[in-house]
Amino acid sequence: MAMKPQDKNKNLQYCRIDEVEQLFVHGRTNWQNDRKELPLFWNNSGVEVCTDGTELWIRVEADYSVYEPWYAVEVNGALVSRSMLQPGENDICLFRGMSAGSVKRVFFYRELQPMGQDDNCYMIVKGLYCDGQFTDVPPYGHKIEFIGDSISSGEGTYGANDDMDWIPMYMSSSHNYINMISKKMNADVRIISQGGWGVYCSWDAVRKNNIPRIYDEICGIAHGKFNESLGTANAYDSSNWQADAVVINLGTNDGTGIAAYNGSGGEIGAMADEPLSISECEKSITAFLKKLRSYYPKAHLLWVYGMLGYNISANISKAIADYMTETGDDNVSYLTLPNTLKGEFGSRMHPGLKSHEKAAEMISDFLLSKLG
Repeated sequence: MAMKPQDKNKNLQYCRIDEVEQLFVHGRTNWQNDRKELPLFWNNSGVEVCTDGTELWIRVEADYSVYEPWYAVEVNGALVSRSMLQPGENDICLFRGMSAGSVKRVFFYRELQPMGQDDNCYMIVKGLYCDGQFTDVPPYGHKIEFIGDSISSGEGTYGANDDMDWIPMYMSSSHNYINMISKKMNADVRIISQGGWGVYCSWDAVRKNNIPRIYDEICGIAHGKFNESLGTANAYDSSNWQADAVVINLGTNDGTGIAAYNGSGGEIGAMADEPLSISECEKSITAFLKKLRSYYPKAHLLWVYGMLGYNISANISKAIADYMTETGDDNVSYLTLPNTLKGEFGSRMHPGLKSHEKAAEMISDFLLSKLG
């Protein structure tokens, strides 16, 4: 029989997640809701608490058919564990045996991007076990939304350099540039990302696989009846979370997809669901900036690009200039990031830790100069 948290510590008390008044919720999600449980849809979405207890556990429900959800745990800002979740209810120890009375800050979050290829992949926080009191999480200095592709999903940030399997184990929030920026800037961050997708088309030239198409829903990429019952298809309401900045890291897959379509017409090009062109990609960039401005009237919009080459850098720059001319909005910037060099790659030929560190340094320095 599986051990229960109270078997070793009779002082542990269970609280439903909606009963923890000091709970800080990270990520775009459907909260609060009638279920009184917190679904975690996007990578880096999670719960954060401060407690003076000696021990803390979390109860999480999960399931999958193909792609298992992964989680990570940070205690006082340091990564202490990451693992996959088993189907069903999981009681996970976040820490134990720590000093009573001293306040510990704990962040439990989803490592894995939404998996549109697995309708049964989900992750729900149900409650906490603690033997102490909860206190308020210290305030964050900034709110920043990040929108991206596999780079922002942390693909390649774990695993050996030669590993090429497309599996959840090699994707992360814990080792990607966004987590690093969050720490450097003391920022509450949200991630909207999907590997292989772009602002206009995907790496394999599929036009419909673009982030703007699903942006208006809470998590429009997570499908299936159960996911939709959790609120994935609900309209996104930004009124209670206004970003100070929105960082868009898209273009890598668009460049690959358009080049494939316009190339030899081989295997990738044949997958295209409609004609593709770089001029239409530019229009998509301009249109997406307009959409983001409608959600965040005061945010600085920062487009970043270049961790895997600069194929369409000039086109991104032109599209941003077109947007500024059309709208008169000058609260927009474009930043080219350092390319990933030999020795800086992780698994799956994606940027590794060193490359993410370089990007985080450049982006955070730029945003601090803008936001203070």
